Amino acid sequence: MNIVQQFDGIRRRGIALLCGLLAGVVALPLLALEPTRPIAHFSYVWYENQLPQGTVLSIAQQADGVLWLATYGGLVRHSGEGFQTIDPRIAPTLKSSAITAVAADGAHGLWVGTLNGGLYRYRGRTLEPVALPAGIESVFGIVSDTSGALWLTTNAGVVRVVDGRPRLLGDADGFPPRGFYRAIVADPAGGVWIAADGVGVLRWRNQQARLYAQADGLPSNAVYSLTVDARGTAWAGTQAGPAYFENGRFHRQPLAAALDDKRIYTLYGDRAGAIWFAPLGMGLCRLAQGRFSCEQGLPGMRGETVRSMLEDREGNLWIGTTSSGLQRLSQSKLVTVVGSGASNAVRAVHQQPGGPLWVGTDGGGLSRYHEPRLVPADDYNRQLPSQLLRAITSDAQGQLWVGGTEGVTRFSPAGRARNFGLADGLPGTIVFALAPAREGGMWTGTLQGLARIDGEQVHMLEQTRGDDIRALYQGEDGRLWIGLRSGLRCLSGGVLDSCGTDGLAGTSVFAFHPGANGEMWLGTSVGIMRVRDGKVSRYLANAGFHGDAVFALLDDGGGNFWFSSNRGIGQIARADLQALDTGALARVEPRWYGTADGMLNAQGNGASQTPAGRTDDGRLWFGTAKGVVVVDPARMQGNLQPPPVAIERMLANGGEVDLPEVAGLGPGIERLEFHFAAMSYLAPAAVRYRYRLEGFDRQWREAGDNRRAYYTNLPPGDYVFRVMASNNDGVWNEQGASVAFKLLPLWHQTWWVRLLGLLAGLGLLGGAVRWRLRAAGIRERQLTDEVARRTDALREANQQLALIAAQDALTGIANRREFNRCMVQAWQAHAHSGDPLSVLLVDVDEFKAYNDNHGHLAGDAALATVAAILADQVKGGQNLAARYGGEEFAALLPGYTLEAAMQLANNVVAAIQARGMPHHASSVAEVVTVSIGVAMASPTLEGSPEALLHAADRALYVAKAQGRNRAIAA
Repeated sequence: MNIVQQFDGIRRRGIALLCGLLAGVVALPLLALEPTRPIAHFSYVWYENQLPQGTVLSIAQQADGVLWLATYGGLVRHSGEGFQTIDPRIAPTLKSSAITAVAADGAHGLWVGTLNGGLYRYRGRTLEPVALPAGIESVFGIVSDTSGALWLTTNAGVVRVVDGRPRLLGDADGFPPRGFYRAIVADPAGGVWIAADGVGVLRWRNQQARLYAQADGLPSNAVYSLTVDARGTAWAGTQAGPAYFENGRFHRQPLAAALDDKRIYTLYGDRAGAIWFAPLGMGLCRLAQGRFSCEQGLPGMRGETVRSMLEDREGNLWIGTTSSGLQRLSQSKLVTVVGSGASNAVRAVHQQPGGPLWVGTDGGGLSRYHEPRLVPADDYNRQLPSQLLRAITSDAQGQLWVGGTEGVTRFSPAGRARNFGLADGLPGTIVFALAPAREGGMWTGTLQGLARIDGEQVHMLEQTRGDDIRALYQGEDGRLWIGLRSGLRCLSGGVLDSCGTDGLAGTSVFAFHPGANGEMWLGTSVGIMRVRDGKVSRYLANAGFHGDAVFALLDDGGGNFWFSSNRGIGQIARADLQALDTGALARVEPRWYGTADGMLNAQGNGASQTPAGRTDDGRLWFGTAKGVVVVDPARMQGNLQPPPVAIERMLANGGEVDLPEVAGLGPGIERLEFHFAAMSYLAPAAVRYRYRLEGFDRQWREAGDNRRAYYTNLPPGDYVFRVMASNNDGVWNEQGASVAFKLLPLWHQTWWVRLLGLLAGLGLLGGAVRWRLRAAGIRERQLTDEVARRTDALREANQQLALIAAQDALTGIANRREFNRCMVQAWQAHAHSGDPLSVLLVDVDEFKAYNDNHGHLAGDAALATVAAILADQVKGGQNLAARYGGEEFAALLPGYTLEAAMQLANNVVAAIQARGMPHHASSVAEVVTVSIGVAMASPTLEGSPEALLHAADRALYVAKAQGRNRAIAA
């Protein structure tokens, strides 16, 4: 019985390694962690409590990209989504659940060493025991040398396997009798290095073993770990620190002197030339490009002993510990920097020219950036009237200005504070904007108006009293640009005007960025705008902004704007905006960056003057709800590796299919299910799939991040299921993976049965015709009544079919087709009557997470409940509730004003939340909630109902952006 059959009944996780590697994959440069980036700046994932047991003794990656872990709780497989355990309960061939070593065999297989269970080889889907010399029960280490020989460290000593014949090496070969060997590695020169407990390091080369001990430079004969770096140099981790081998002996590395006398259980050399160490009590350390550093802030490393490390094909560094399981460091495009202060919600960023980078937080006061993290500026914070900060800048005198919820604080170069508040003449205490004034002092924008602080005096600009000011900029011509919560103003020569524009009423202006020839770029509540010679160019939906607020607008010096919003951080080329101006392009899209690219939280903080800034080194810093995000445009390493793809499972009518042997299936197969995976670990959430069933699908189906495909009631025939995937940078493995199969027919689906049926039908038809001709005279009098009866029956059947065609099968309410039909009728009717027409668009919040957490059956039940509540709330008159698609619903409200529609929408939101359907995966509430977009129009014959629906859709997007579980009117 193979391992797939052994899985059946426990997890039914058949492993079908049908990989579709692109021919050029091996030729692509392999990625690595950037050696100059601080360890804390890599993306970090801790797979806490996801393994059968917390000790990870060994890690390996097969040629197809699958990761394997050796734990005391079993052999663990990871292909990007969850961890799959193989132990003796699942695979009886395996004599021990304590897996001590794993190593790829170079032929899409795996070597597996166990404690008291011997050695196994995993090939295809079969785990087979490998015969070893008598007395060998445990295998602790496995490597292959350049000649193809397999080396094992075992309970009986070192075993060398050549051409399938194992031999135990002993005294005659230069090996200590029955020694215990802690580590083994192979070098590119054909040698093998072995750590012998309490003896030193053995090197096998040219069929001879040579022992190196303290007399040969080793810090201690107690050697725990070995590695070979990118140059082929061997390193040893001992009880008294690390050492490297050169010119016939071992040497200490002075740069890593902090590790002298430290016990080094694990060290690892990556392909970028860095050496990673895990000394007890020092976290994770690295020696790279002449610099040694340690990081003790990784949560899963505190108090831990590292037992294994592996760098995968994408450059991710996997770390296995003694009790905390598995962790991963990854190279991300963006870096998120946090600190140890009371808050990491960053609201303001500013670098004093040539000086420190200051960060203002929402509740934690000021912090300075001290690589690699934010450090609270306690000496400054003690002098602030509030730790809730909104803006930071500096002036030509070297003074630091800080705006918060309790006024302005000016710090002298020596760090002494002078606070300004209402008593000093400020129009408001909440300060959102600061800008150095050319006439001297500092322009200060508050919730209640504009003022200028000059020395000890505060000069209020009376024309702005009551204005909610969010951004300020004064140009070389002396013109002061003022961004309001609800428009744009300019102050020049004492005159306040609308900058030669219409004032942008109803639009919030959050950021100014001066351009060439006097133009000004604006970050607004609805996208990017530009003011030039009094003309406003709006880059909104045509530039990919759908009501997205742009809180900060920075130029990277390379022709691109970078901006922050509640959707993450975006990048858009100025050339693309120019193409919109000239008409060369009708639409462009920004490049959005989010949590898959290194952000801890995609929400950009803003609505104030300085939520982002550019430092002297060209890096861009953006404040977010969780830390400050660093963009280095010159060092955004992309992932060029197309991901290996595998079809992992195939189920027919719920039963496992043995993929390598699949041929004919059935007869009687009603449901097919395919599970697939792409082995890309850099940002697994950003992997995308598409699939196609040749013989049924006419084109590829976009699956997003869904790793399953379902087909039902397929006709008999020949099929090929194909799947391809892209990595986090959109690089596709277009060859992908495939499986061919044949669906066999039932007896009544065979050609001969169908032929007999056809002949029998023709015979019956001929007989019926003859009989009808003979009976024509008799039935002539009955014909009229029969036609009438059948006409009535047909009418009733058509009515039933129409009702079915208009209903959603799951919820029982109207479907999208019926809604669109009623919408057009209502629009035309109201165009004549002049009555208002309102619509609601309703979306179940975080429904994918609900399905993932509660299951699809529970998801269907939740949708039916939401539909019932909506229908109950909407009922009456000509109102209509419908399922609009997926987890989205719609309501048509003829004659409703916007206020009445909003009242009904709020009732729906409250009723669904009150139903109390549990939603444990929701970030909104513990129960199922909905977001609703509301729109109203007065129809005209020339108009179109699509505009009304688009307005409701935009309002729905705003409702979700503002936190969900609410209704918003367009």
